[in-house]
Amino acid sequence: MSRRKIRMIIILATVALGGLLTVQLLWLNKAFKSEEKEFNLAVQVAMSQTVQQLLAKANPVETAKPVKHLTSSFFLAEVNAPIKAQELDTLLRQEFARRHLSIPYEYGILNAEDDTLVFGNYVPATIKVTKTEAFLKNTIQAAPNGYYNFVVVFPTRTTHILSEMQLWVYSTLALLVVILFFAYILYSILQEKRLSELKADFINNMTHELQTPITNIAIASEILRKADSNLPAAKSQRYHQIIFQENERLKSQVEQVLQMAELDKKAMRLTKTSINVHQLLADSLQRLSLRLQKRSGQITCYLNAEKATIEADSQHLTNALYNLLDNAEKYSPQTPNIQVSTRNYQQGILISIADKGQGIRKEVQRFIFDTFYRVPTGNIHNVRGFGLGLSYVKTIIQAHQGSIRVKSQENQGSCFELYLPFRA
Repeated sequence: MSRRKIRMIIILATVALGGLLTVQLLWLNKAFKSEEKEFNLAVQVAMSQTVQQLLAKANPVETAKPVKHLTSSFFLAEVNAPIKAQELDTLLRQEFARRHLSIPYEYGILNAEDDTLVFGNYVPATIKVTKTEAFLKNTIQAAPNGYYNFVVVFPTRTTHILSEMQLWVYSTLALLVVILFFAYILYSILQEKRLSELKADFINNMTHELQTPITNIAIASEILRKADSNLPAAKSQRYHQIIFQENERLKSQVEQVLQMAELDKKAMRLTKTSINVHQLLADSLQRLSLRLQKRSGQITCYLNAEKATIEADSQHLTNALYNLLDNAEKYSPQTPNIQVSTRNYQQGILISIADKGQGIRKEVQRFIFDTFYRVPTGNIHNVRGFGLGLSYVKTIIQAHQGSIRVKSQENQGSCFELYLPFRA
């Protein structure tokens, strides 16, 4: 599937799901407001009926005032008449039960003159009306004689309203799950697409990289075959050297691919022994010395780690260090200038390999440890490789319970820092 089609599918699906979610949220908000309005009305009617019954005994000619909804969960009933706490409690329970308002609430009796609280009580939703009398005898004392109002507060009002619209809540949650699942599927598709492109680039690079030494070996072999014994010894030695070097290069490339295949299968087994990191660095630098001499390169070493012996797999760790040094040389367009340093850090050793080469753009640094990834260079392909080196390095370092990070600026150079514990 082309990138354009994938982009179009993503846009259409995102718009469709986004529109569906918007409509769902609008309906959810509308349903909440409807339930809220119904709840408020039921409370106000219940409290109005309570006020009328209180006034019927205290002042029959007095007209009940409308119940005031002061805040979202706070209701005030102005009675301006004597109120007995026990009677108020009974009436509220009965009126709320009649309207199926099974919700915890708090009520308080206020002095009508200065709104001071003279009595308060919390009523859980689980208390039944039939148990009211026994409950009141143990908990409620009558308020002093006077003129009073009362308030009712619902601490769990929002939760109660949401519980009354469970279908809407569950359908919205289900839609969110669908959207999250779609996002995950989309992410997986894009990852697979990217991996497929990287693999295609890898195959192209591998074909080119393997073809070059094979072609050089074939040409040198053909010259030696045709020349037979007439070829001067110096030239013969040169062609033999070409065959040997290209064969070693071919072996190295095949070994690199096989190593990554082994890591992908999770079949890697580390053979750990006591090794000296400084010695591994010296061996890797020795392998790189001829190439550096040809380019008049310079290496500066600051091996300051007092304790450089760790438990590690010598072969894999040597390969990892060599890959980093190899990259430092390859990605230095001018004369290579490489700095290697070590120091002890916490319970391990910190290794730093820095160069003054072409550097890595900030936006692609998070991809450089991905398998098959190579930093884009447009149509310029002056650096050989498969895109396996840094992925291999990170895998090996993490297998030793270490860590690796990069600091780089384009055209300024790169610095790779490795941390390896003494015992992994």
